[in-house]
Amino acid sequence: DSASNNPSIGTDLTLSDLIVKTGASLYIAPNGSVTISGEFNNTGTINMDSSASAFSSLIVSGTSTGDVIYNRYVNSVDNDEWDLVGSPVGGLSISSFVNTNDSGNLASANVNGVDYWAVGIYDNATNSWENYSGATGNSWQAGSFGLGRGYQMATVSGGGNLIFTGSVRSSDQSFQVINYDGNVDANNVALGGTQWNLVSNPFPSYVNATDGADSENNFLKTNLATNAIDSQFLGIYAWNGTDYTPYGHDDTVYIAPGQAFMVAAAASSEAVMLTMEAGTRTVTGTDDFISGDVMDATEVYLRVYHGDALIEDTHIKFQDNMTLGLDPGYDLGNYYQDAAISTRLIEEDQGTNFAHQQLPVDAMENAVIPLVINQVAGQEFRINLHTATIPDPNVYLEDVEEGTFTNLYEGDFVMTPESDLSGAGRFFIHMSADTMSNEDVSTSLLNAYKEIDASYITIEGLAT
Repeated sequence: DSASNNPSIGTDLTLSDLIVKTGASLYIAPNGSVTISGEFNNTGTINMDSSASAFSSLIVSGTSTGDVIYNRYVNSVDNDEWDLVGSPVGGLSISSFVNTNDSGNLASANVNGVDYWAVGIYDNATNSWENYSGATGNSWQAGSFGLGRGYQMATVSGGGNLIFTGSVRSSDQSFQVINYDGNVDANNVALGGTQWNLVSNPFPSYVNATDGADSENNFLKTNLATNAIDSQFLGIYAWNGTDYTPYGHDDTVYIAPGQAFMVAAAASSEAVMLTMEAGTRTVTGTDDFISGDVMDATEVYLRVYHGDALIEDTHIKFQDNMTLGLDPGYDLGNYYQDAAISTRLIEEDQGTNFAHQQLPVDAMENAVIPLVINQVAGQEFRINLHTATIPDPNVYLEDVEEGTFTNLYEGDFVMTPESDLSGAGRFFIHMSADTMSNEDVSTSLLNAYKEIDASYITIEGLAT
């Protein structure tokens, strides 16, 4: 384009090559995209825009030269609704980013005489967060945004766009994820590390996350093949402003440009790399993660309440081609393993509590599903069948210790425990009255497993 021809793109445009000359400019609106099969060369100005519900995309397959300016929407500090964001462009120093946005939408605060900006890093080796203060002793503050690394960010009240200026990545991108769960210091003192890594989409375009988005080219399938992600947590764990919601293959999820999220690293080796393949890029997508769940034909949601306050829910789904054991990308471990309610696998249980579990269709007729309830003594709670779309209205909650069965279709299970509740073995979900065909029915669970890196074996179900 010449200086006299400065187009604005608000649709999906496909080109063989794109050259933006010095003095010329190009604007890509939030609902616009440019896909280039060949060379991209920019010595002019390219502005890419976004909003709370739409993000512009630029996909380059060939050689990419020159920087773009990505105006990336980020949530506000209102009600602590911070966003998880990475840089959608390459080569951008964090100090330059802060200086550019300091007089604009980037939130900041003075705490005990120190100025902090709403750009923070997550260290999973110690399970801690640190915000940018310009401290010279911190290497991350003096460096550039890490490739594929996620950060916590927030804008001023009301939300707004932050400016990212840098290069356009056009090839596969691989970056390190590490499982620090169980790590200790030189004195064998636990450092509190986790397997959760805050990562981000490093492209200025959407990425197919799941089979629902693209059955062949998607982020989860790529990283299952390389064993980068723990197969019991093979999902996108998205921050929704309150907690982390897992999305697996059944969900239709597109990762927005620069969107960050949590993944569970499988290995403690630094050699294991997470990959965002160039072939997973797409112009399809809307906002920065789906909102709400779409009920399918055969699934059940159970919820825990304290009074009228919703505490937690767990999800069981029935469909073809699933098993009673682990189905990676479909069975999704809970981000919070001590969550108020979750389920265990019926077969090959390794002690992981699941937020979403998928079972074969015939399990609706005979499944007995271990239910984990974590509650403190003296606190009344109730288990509610929030919704169910199964053909046979039979969902029973068994309390082995009390010898009771509660039909959740008829009413909530209500209890005030005399001692703390935790672990598996006491509570079960029965999907059919057929599993309770005689008066002497009693479910039992005896489970032994060794956690990764643990020096002991856990045995559950010996006593209630």
